[in-house]
Amino acid sequence: MTLLAPDAARDAHDEPLRGARSRPGAGAVALRWLGVAVAGAALWSTLRGADLPSVAALIASVGAPMMALALVPNLVARLFQAEASRRIFDTRTRNPASGRHAPFSRYLALTLSTEALTMSVPAGAALSESVTFYLLRRWCGIPGPQGVAGIAARRALIVLANAAYVAIALALGFNHLERASRPLIGGPWLPWLVVLSGLGLLAVALALGGALLSGTVASRVFAWLKRLPGQRVKAYIDARAAAFSATDRHAAALGERRAALAAAELLLLGMWLAEGAETYFFLRLLGVDVSLSEVLSFEVVLALLRAAAFMVPAGLGVQDAGYVAFLTALGVPAAATVGAAFVLIKRAKELVWIALGLLVFFGGRAAFRPAPAPTAGSEATRGRDGVVTR
Repeated sequence: MTLLAPDAARDAHDEPLRGARSRPGAGAVALRWLGVAVAGAALWSTLRGADLPSVAALIASVGAPMMALALVPNLVARLFQAEASRRIFDTRTRNPASGRHAPFSRYLALTLSTEALTMSVPAGAALSESVTFYLLRRWCGIPGPQGVAGIAARRALIVLANAAYVAIALALGFNHLERASRPLIGGPWLPWLVVLSGLGLLAVALALGGALLSGTVASRVFAWLKRLPGQRVKAYIDARAAAFSATDRHAAALGERRAALAAAELLLLGMWLAEGAETYFFLRLLGVDVSLSEVLSFEVVLALLRAAAFMVPAGLGVQDAGYVAFLTALGVPAAATVGAAFVLIKRAKELVWIALGLLVFFGGRAAFRPAPAPTAGSEATRGRDGVVTR
């Protein structure tokens, strides 16, 4: 049960879609064109050294059945991601009568929809989090304060899983990174830069998780917002005091669900590993003699690069140029041609998942009935803020 007033709750839940329909500002337009320019320049750099007839022949040699099979690793990653979300947001393990649960299919639909937004628009990760908040309420019956706390917890777990992925990749592929480092950056420092990045991710994840589970972050944000000037602003913030308090209580309650959070963390690590295995699978399809440890060594670097180039949809061009550079540095024959074939297959795969995700998003809005609100009989097991009690 959300503590927002009905009108305020409706405004909060509908805000992501209203924002998506509004005209973008000058900053958003500039960011979009910057992303297009960066993507175009990097993509040109990727393709200009390739033998295009050989690229076409390589792709044709894969065959349609294997192309279809190439969709499987991403599906596995999305299944892991959806199940991790279900374990974070679903409270059935605490109280089966709470009414606050949705079938796995809705979490999968939510995951496919938001990943499509992440891959298809500049700074898509920020938009997908807003849409996640809306879809959690609409499709999964998750109240606003619980949704905010769960989204923050999931973000911390994703960062922590990324840090673990970096550690695994370094353990398996440190020597490969050392070998590729000098041709790429003119010195042996690349693996150590990755080590620093992994430690940074670990520090961020622990800081986010510790702050969130302390149950005080929303209250601190509320206190800061109260200092903003203007009576109308203060009145708007005051009207949502209960929602801020409820968010903190939900965040603290997440800390009591250690088994669910640990399972979600393992699933998110599996998501990262499935995405790395996808690159290995694609390269083997193209006949590249490369080991899984070599693939993980550069895949983790390019995942970090893709996150840094957030203004470019799906790291288009930037990540692609990185693949060609690493294949060249590792001594793969005809690296520019193989790399161009690889990125074309990879981008074709992403187009399929973007189309499917957008179809699920727009189709689901019409097909899915809103998830039921918590039943009246379950109120005895919940506090006023909607947190399930023992």
